[in-house]
Amino acid sequence: MMSDSPAPERDDACRNRLEESRSLARMLSEADPLLVLQTVAESIRTATDSIAVHIERFRDAASAAIVVVSAGLNGGIEKRNSELEGANRLVIALGRSERTGSVVLFRSPGSPRVDPATLERLTDLATWATLALRQSALLDDVRETRDECQRIVEDKYRLISGVGGELKERLGVAAEYVQLLDTEGELNEREQRYIARSRQSIDAVIRVINDLIQLSRIDTGNLSIRPEPANIAILTRAIVRDSQLAAGTIGLAWDLSIPDELPAITTDIDYVRQVLDTLLSNAVRFSPIGGRITVRADVRPGRRKWDAQRYVCLSVADDGPGVGDNELIFEEVYRVERRGEKPGFRLAIARRIARLLGGELTLESEPGRGSTFTLWLPDVPPDSSPTYTGLKQETDLALLR
Repeated sequence: MMSDSPAPERDDACRNRLEESRSLARMLSEADPLLVLQTVAESIRTATDSIAVHIERFRDAASAAIVVVSAGLNGGIEKRNSELEGANRLVIALGRSERTGSVVLFRSPGSPRVDPATLERLTDLATWATLALRQSALLDDVRETRDECQRIVEDKYRLISGVGGELKERLGVAAEYVQLLDTEGELNEREQRYIARSRQSIDAVIRVINDLIQLSRIDTGNLSIRPEPANIAILTRAIVRDSQLAAGTIGLAWDLSIPDELPAITTDIDYVRQVLDTLLSNAVRFSPIGGRITVRADVRPGRRKWDAQRYVCLSVADDGPGVGDNELIFEEVYRVERRGEKPGFRLAIARRIARLLGGELTLESEPGRGSTFTLWLPDVPPDSSPTYTGLKQETDLALLR
């Protein structure tokens, strides 16, 4: 009487195929797809007792296939040609609706036909080869796009640096002439006001040029981050005190909540100061007369489930007009009009610096209800190297996802 249960050999074959698929799946998610293709080529060569196996990828419909990986070919070109001369070729197409490539088997004349069980395994391996080829092609496209974007950004940096340097030099000459006018004899009140406005305009343009140059330096990886141990509580209080002195007597109330027990962190103190200066100056600029600015510091877990890092968070809140789009404000081209003033590019720079420090800069705001900017700083920066590249860092993270 025949049993309904499969034979033990069949069970073992199914378990082996399942384990092989799991292994390839792990490799495809954790390793370079070329490693998966190499493993598949070796497995196919062993299973079919072939002389050699090629896995090819089609670049496009008009061009010939290129060999991505090979298995079973050792020695020089002459030896390889002699081994493959006269061999039977068996081609397995990869991809159904869209041909992505093929597996080419080179077998000795007179080799036995591939048995059905091996054909089933070859079907599994061909599926993984198809997935790996597609992922390899996608990664190549991402890398090419990243490299092209990097070239464009570097060209922009050279243009901005060159033009910016020339403009700063010309504006410096103009500032010297304004200074000479200021010392020429007696000036009436109207003339003094015009000279003061001219000097302010020149200084404002120079600040914008410096911001543009720094923004380009960040995008091209030309910004050096130098981490050092920092007492974030003492540093934050000192920065807030400087902002209070700069704000003067314009009727603003300040609320500080900065505990002494904040953990020490390793970061670039100068760039933390730059980001906080930007947030505090914006809060002063957009707060109404008699308004309140609140500065708080605390320790929080990461904002995402997979982020096990803990962050020291520095928040700056105001009761100004608020922002309608909390993300758009961090773009370089965004402007907020108020009393004829514009914030320039400094929020875009501040977010980029926060990310280079391994953290983030976030905003919670609603129109008419004020804004709260929060700088997230990790205990240690993301890399021990002295220079981080903003564009490369973001695209590398995209590749890992």
